[in-house]
Amino acid sequence: MNSFKDKNVLVTGSTRGIGKAIALKYAEKGANVILHGRSKDPSSTLIDEFRNFGVKVAYYGADITSLSSINSMIREIVSCFGSIDILVNNAGIYPSKICEEVDEEHFDLLINTNLKSAFFITQRVISESMAPQNYGRIVFISSIDGKTPAKGVSIYSAAKAGVISITKSYALEFADFNITSNCLTPGWVETETVLSSDRWKQFLEKIPSRRLGKLSEIAEACCFLTNDSVSYINGEVLDINGGIIMD
Repeated sequence: MNSFKDKNVLVTGSTRGIGKAIALKYAEKGANVILHGRSKDPSSTLIDEFRNFGVKVAYYGADITSLSSINSMIREIVSCFGSIDILVNNAGIYPSKICEEVDEEHFDLLINTNLKSAFFITQRVISESMAPQNYGRIVFISSIDGKTPAKGVSIYSAAKAGVISITKSYALEFADFNITSNCLTPGWVETETVLSSDRWKQFLEKIPSRRLGKLSEIAEACCFLTNDSVSYINGEVLDINGGIIMD
């Protein structure tokens, strides 16, 4: 029996990369999928990819650094789908600057996009859907940089460390509502962004597995953490990095 059949899953930042792979995996497993991106309208080919699975699919374009946009989006989704059973906080950006060049604009952009948005989207989803129905599964997508920062990504790393922390706070504060909150910390993964340059090659020898992670591996791990058969897992931070960090 498919445990995700008829579940409604919201994946932020799901038009490409890790977010899209996660959303596709849920659709493959029978879940209704709510896609999110920054643009107002999605490409027609994107929607068609999900409809091929025979599940309900919708797209919402919203600026998730704005609380009013978050509130409007979540209200509309709950009104349309009835509930948000699973939330995957994936949306994020990765511009780099060394510490001495970080300005307020860069700082605010990364914190607002990678941390603030995840906190308030989760807060709203819990209040509008998960707490009232006494059920919810949440996954935050952090990063290996949230544990061990690389050069040039100090603010991104700080935001992703914050994501790890709020994962545990939500797990602690809402366990009584049958809501679990867990976190994935991917390392180097075969995304378009990573493969667009050769930077990843200098890190390959540091990866015990000697390869990049596959998008499907991140997606399967996300589905695992939201499967009701393992709902005793709560507040967990799961590394997917080929062995770079072992803790």
